[in-house]
Amino acid sequence: MVCKRVWGPPKTPICSFSKRMNSMALSGFKMLRDLLLPTQALVRLELRTLFRSWLVRLWLAAAIVLSFLTVLTGWSFLTQPVMLASLVFPFLVFPWFVVVIILGTSAVSSGQLEAAADGILSRPITRLEYLGAAWLARAIAVLLVFVVAVIPAALITGLADRPVKPDPVTTYGAIVGLGNVALVLLGILSLGFLMGVLLRNAWVALLVVLFVWYPINAVLTTFRLAEFSPISLNQALPTVFRKSWRATASSDQVNPLDVAILQQQADEFLRVFSGQPQRRERRPDFFQHDLEYKDIRPGRVALSYTLPVVLFFGLSYLCFWYRDL
Repeated sequence: MVCKRVWGPPKTPICSFSKRMNSMALSGFKMLRDLLLPTQALVRLELRTLFRSWLVRLWLAAAIVLSFLTVLTGWSFLTQPVMLASLVFPFLVFPWFVVVIILGTSAVSSGQLEAAADGILSRPITRLEYLGAAWLARAIAVLLVFVVAVIPAALITGLADRPVKPDPVTTYGAIVGLGNVALVLLGILSLGFLMGVLLRNAWVALLVVLFVWYPINAVLTTFRLAEFSPISLNQALPTVFRKSWRATASSDQVNPLDVAILQQQADEFLRVFSGQPQRRERRPDFFQHDLEYKDIRPGRVALSYTLPVVLFFGLSYLCFWYRDL
């Protein structure tokens, strides 16, 4: 009788444990993939429907054309931070702000609710999967239009040799600033999504959001609250784009903004002391508010716009759960 020697690593408890862990990880990944299959199918269906609609197609084309016109008109005099803020102005203020709300309010209409009820009752689709897919598809569409319309224009103006004074945009500032704009768009979409679920009429929800949000936004802009007002955030974006990850100025260097404030105070003192009449000050332009936003914290701004996204979607789910289905 000849004994055959088996080559290979000996079976140890550690080897058996690692095999069991790999098997459990693979089975868990497979279960997660199976759970996400209905949501993936719904997202693909919603995206296909959105990009076949004339609203999204015209919006994408108009956003690209408007970005091109913005670059063309400000090529010779807008610095790079102001140029980037001008490119995102239509998304934060007008008119693409309204389109994002329309996409949110029309996500769950009366006709779609009937189809969703049939789907939920006849297929393994939960309420959360349906709402999550509807919101996620619209979020992808909004962010895709934003990226296609803004990023190429920003790269062209940043890499080209333009006849403007040097005012560089930092990589950190660009990522944080554009990321905050994306969070604002998701917040606007979530607000429209919530109103569409509550009122179940897309046009009524749109009118309610416009007539309530714009006056509130105007009041918040008066107090320069960039954490809650998209208009104020748009004014603060040039300052955000100039920020760096670490402060490069040492403690013994003088901040130019502080010098400007001291100069204004000195001019006011000399005017009062000499008895000269008060000069009529020229109102600053839309993006000339660096003094008001010099202490802005991008992290706090991001947090203030992330929480409403979670809150609005959670309220939409609760309303959809208790009332519609």
